[in-house]
Amino acid sequence: MTHHPDPDRPVAGDWLALREPADAAAREDSLPLITRLTRYWGELPPAGSAGAAGAEPVVVVDLGAGTGANRTWLARHLPGPQRWILVDHDRGLLDQAVAAAREEGADVVPVLAGVEELGRVLAEHPAARRLVACSALLDLLTREQVRELARVLSEHAVPALLALTVDGEVLLDPPHHLDPSVLGAFEDHQHRGELAGTDAVRLAAEALRERGMVVDVVPTPWWISDQPWARPLLERFLADRADAAVEHRPDLTAEAHAWLRTRLVDCARGRLRATVGHADVLGLPPVS
Repeated sequence: MTHHPDPDRPVAGDWLALREPADAAAREDSLPLITRLTRYWGELPPAGSAGAAGAEPVVVVDLGAGTGANRTWLARHLPGPQRWILVDHDRGLLDQAVAAAREEGADVVPVLAGVEELGRVLAEHPAARRLVACSALLDLLTREQVRELARVLSEHAVPALLALTVDGEVLLDPPHHLDPSVLGAFEDHQHRGELAGTDAVRLAAEALRERGMVVDVVPTPWWISDQPWARPLLERFLADRADAAVEHRPDLTAEAHAWLRTRLVDCARGRLRATVGHADVLGLPPVS
């Protein structure tokens, strides 16, 4: 989750670390998508000599690799051997991801690049079985970038597993009368300019289908309650929403700060629960 149209607002590594356990728990719901992906690879005609496709590694292009959490989770569920092409525009995060992968003995290739260079990356890394994967990235792209991503995937006939994109659903329990104002302003902030925001899942699914790909979408919500990792994640989640709401609507400053103070007290008392909607998208090219 490291591509952002504004280079002055990079995704922080500490946020990626905070969300990793929630992401891992949510992605258990998308395991059927990996089963479908594996079945798809099994239906591909062999490349070259008999059995060659099975002997070659699966090449996974991890787009917006961040600190490598997507690779860490997904590598356990994909068939091996694997080669990971870790793509990110943030050198610091990319270095972290590569160091962690190599410590585990993974076969990785770092590529310092943005989303717009995916076509070049795919051309440089051909393989019988490939995958473009990303996590928590689509909502940070512009609408045009989402459409361009679908075009590149289709033209290269590469499957894609686009994970953990927010869909706009946020339910806080107990509710607060300022929830709609603050959370609504945050969502509007996510749509500023031409950003896809919470429309990203729908836009990606539509664009892939228009290109002839078979698309499956599975909800992968965060359930934040009394897990050991819940409180620091929820506190950061709330603070980020209040900050973005104020940035987008300065007239909400007093209300957003009051809302945040109350919600942080709820967190400290262990009485706040949250459901945050996400979805995973699997796109498969037709088998020729």
